[in-house]
Amino acid sequence: MPNATTRLLLQRGQASRLANARATRLTSAAGTLWITIDHDARDIILEPGQGFSVQTGEPVTVSALSGPAVLDLQPLEARP
Repeated sequence: MPNATTRLLLQRGQASRLANARATRLTSAAGTLWITIDHDARDIILEPGQGFSVQTGEPVTVSALSGPAVLDLQPLEARP
């Protein structure tokens, strides 16, 4: 059974804070997304079609950079 996908539309400069994103795949369905993770020095940029798997329990902030962007969130499959 496929995992459910949640889709968020972000306008330019708009941010969404994900407090509980551990074990979630974040994918840019459209536009450029900027991802930051609390207590992590990395800046993660996703172009359309690119994804990032969240492995931490720290809050994640996702922002649309240069225009509207679409973020897809999908739970990673549980591993036995």
